[in-house]
Amino acid sequence: MKGLLVMVSLLAIWPWSASKEYPMKASSSVPAAAGIVKVQRDKDNGNTKLDIRVWHLANPSRLTPPANAYIVWVRPRNGAAVRGGAIQVDKDQKGEVKLVTVEKDFEVFITAEQTTAQQSGSADVPSDFQVLRADVTIN
Repeated sequence: MKGLLVMVSLLAIWPWSASKEYPMKASSSVPAAAGIVKVQRDKDNGNTKLDIRVWHLANPSRLTPPANAYIVWVRPRNGAAVRGGAIQVDKDQKGEVKLVTVEKDFEVFITAEQTTAQQSGSADVPSDFQVLRADVTIN
């Protein structure tokens, strides 16, 4: 029975066993914010899976200046930033988003964006209001 429990425990963590974590650095505008990027390479297609978790991140409407969305960006070395998606923050100031990229050496960062209702939380280029960032390199 004990052996079975050990085996089940190992199988439960196995999908993330090959992952690496990168802490995110907060900007001075949101010093209490924290985050982590968990990265795993897909063995079948070589893509990079990102699991981004944040905490202590205020609702974007409470920032100065106020915003209405947090957007995650992936910027390859010597390349332009690509919008990964929006990250929602709950009432406990926590949020999570999962993304996939083809990049192996890149910066991932989160910006506070002021978007219109027609844009539905989207932005084409990142604003200068960066709240969290991390550098990622996959071997």
